[in-house]
Amino acid sequence: MTLQGLSRLALAAALTLAASSPLAAQGGYLFHRPDARFTVRGGYDHANANSDLFKQVTTDLSINKGDFSSLTAGAEVSLPVTSRFEVGVDVGYSGVRKGSDFRHFEDNNNLPIEQTTTFQRVPVMANVRFFLTPPGRSIGTLAWIPSKVTPWVSGGVGTMWYRFRQEGDFVDFNTLNVFSSYYESAAWTPTAQGSAGVDFSLSPLMALRTAVQGIWAKGPLTHDFVGFDKIDLSSVNATIGLSFRL
Repeated sequence: MTLQGLSRLALAAALTLAASSPLAAQGGYLFHRPDARFTVRGGYDHANANSDLFKQVTTDLSINKGDFSSLTAGAEVSLPVTSRFEVGVDVGYSGVRKGSDFRHFEDNNNLPIEQTTTFQRVPVMANVRFFLTPPGRSIGTLAWIPSKVTPWVSGGVGTMWYRFRQEGDFVDFNTLNVFSSYYESAAWTPTAQGSAGVDFSLSPLMALRTAVQGIWAKGPLTHDFVGFDKIDLSSVNATIGLSFRL
């Protein structure tokens, strides 16, 4: 039998094994182990909002600690290092814009003294992921079968850009005069993350990814917020997305 004939026979055997294996993804296989993964996700991010700036804002204004939580979205590109480890670069975004007024003050016309608060975060992380069970298996050199269910854990470090901005009308507590202004702090700061999740194969090329992630960061405040400690940028988020094997 020729080499081409042997290759065809091996491929046919791989297809038969892929169809019957309990580790096979729905309906198929890849011709090789994935060279990369691209993942997009969305979900909800619960902001800690524990620093004194948030305490002051929620005391003076009709805005609550939970109002700083928001929807989140992100994307990651990762490359395998071994069969169970991969490294990747991840970018996320969380942002909220909330209207409010002073809890204990009104203007001269007995109208609310209103303002808007914006809180945005963009973490950029370098991550290492470890698959707790094999993400797939090779059948010879001609086929790679993705596992149906693959749990994993991940950790990483990087940097985060944030913006905290307030604009509208405010009260001078010394004179009780009302004035219009805006205050803003924006900066980059170091951050770290830890996460855990599960991949559910939908096809040889695609998996459903669920994850829970904790992010830890504190950022410096600019001169608009003199006298406050660093702003708390930490959060916990839960997301669901699609991971594409490339």
